[in-house]
Amino acid sequence: MNELVKVLDPNSIEAYRTRVQFLAGELKAAKNQVARVNIALMLADAATTLARLEHDELQNQNS
Repeated sequence: MNELVKVLDPNSIEAYRTRVQFLAGELKAAKNQVARVNIALMLADAATTLARLEHDELQNQNS
């Protein structure tokens, strides 16, 4: 099998969008309360970073 794998820059907006979507799904599926807390913390961190990246991109488009 010769499958192409798309590798994202881990600090890119696209990577953070993917991370936020993935973590949101994991949080919804998690049954263990400790796991939910940890996932929620990771989600909050990723969402905050994504918001900053989105803001920076908007500023760059408007300048």
